Amino acid sequence: MSKGTPSFGKHNKITHIRCRRCGRHSYHIKHNSCSACGYPLPKLKNQAWKWKPINRKARKNRHPKHQKVKTARMGSKRQY
Repeated sequence: MSKGTPSFGKHNKITHIRCRRCGRHSYHIKHNSCSACGYPLPKLKNQAWKWKPINRKARKNRHPKHQKVKTARMGSKRQY
């Protein structure tokens, strides 16, 4: 068996899904636990070497900076 493209054809099982608490794609289905926040545990999983923010609920409604916000429609007065 070669190590290249043919062996990647066997990678068709889903092991991780999106976590209910932190929203990251790190909830292991068979282990029933999130590797990022440790979901079934009541306390958040926290290590000193982790630098990514765990809670992403506040980010869901934020718009990216490169997209402009539509302030007015056609025919209406623009307020600056």
